Amino acid sequence: MTPNTTRRRLLAAVAAIGSAGLAGCSSTTPLVGQQLSTSETVSVENADALRIDGDAGDITVLGSDRDDVDVDVEKRSSSVRTDLENLELRTDRTNGTLELRSEWDGSEGLLRDRPSMNLEIDAPRELALEAVRASVGRVTVRDVAGDLRVDTSTGRVDVADVDGGVGASTSTGRVEIRDVERLDDVSTSTGRVEADVPAIDGDTTISTSTGRIEVAIDPDLDAELRVGTSTGRIEVSGLGITDETRGDDVLTGTLGDGGPTLRLETDTGRIDVRALE
Repeated sequence: MTPNTTRRRLLAAVAAIGSAGLAGCSSTTPLVGQQLSTSETVSVENADALRIDGDAGDITVLGSDRDDVDVDVEKRSSSVRTDLENLELRTDRTNGTLELRSEWDGSEGLLRDRPSMNLEIDAPRELALEAVRASVGRVTVRDVAGDLRVDTSTGRVDVADVDGGVGASTSTGRVEIRDVERLDDVSTSTGRVEADVPAIDGDTTISTSTGRIEVAIDPDLDAELRVGTSTGRIEVSGLGITDETRGDDVLTGTLGDGGPTLRLETDTGRIDVRALE
């Protein structure tokens, strides 16, 4: 599948609602309030890493064969009184890191709300993606490099095809991490976690307060495994575990030659562990 094909699929939802062009057109209707779509190209000169800091709104990052960063911006407000020009995408360069961030300089009040900003970003595949943060909104990442940290307060995290380690956290939302070089700490308060564990670098924890955990672990991983749930079942299959001990709500054992500790923990929810194919 080509990068262009992948991008078309990820942007299908935006296209389906008839977003007006990328050059900057706006609309106002009684039902949807306001919408303003723009695009810009950002140079990566003197930058070897990328950070994205959003507020309210979805963020999608795709790696591709290019030498600059292309950003499609969609601002939305349910109020016709909100000035969308007060919500801006700004760029900073510090110590070799390019940062893209949304900033709101407006005010909220009678008939005015805080608008959202959706970001669709095409970045050079070799530019290390260090971090993506969103307060409210879904984060989707595909085909990038770098050791990545994704944090969102409310929203789903969906990451795949990363040449580097990936860690993530969300308060409310599902987390899915596939096809990465290494898994770092992953946590959510309320939501399901699905993750591949091809490798870890030091003690690593996958946790949720309320939600199911499903992990696929490389059969050659050397680690101490600790699995625990207060209310729920534990199912493990396809892994060679030595020195195994099992209770109603806990399982411990050694994977391979042992090593750092891999913890899988939930207060309420089932934990399924299988071998990564």
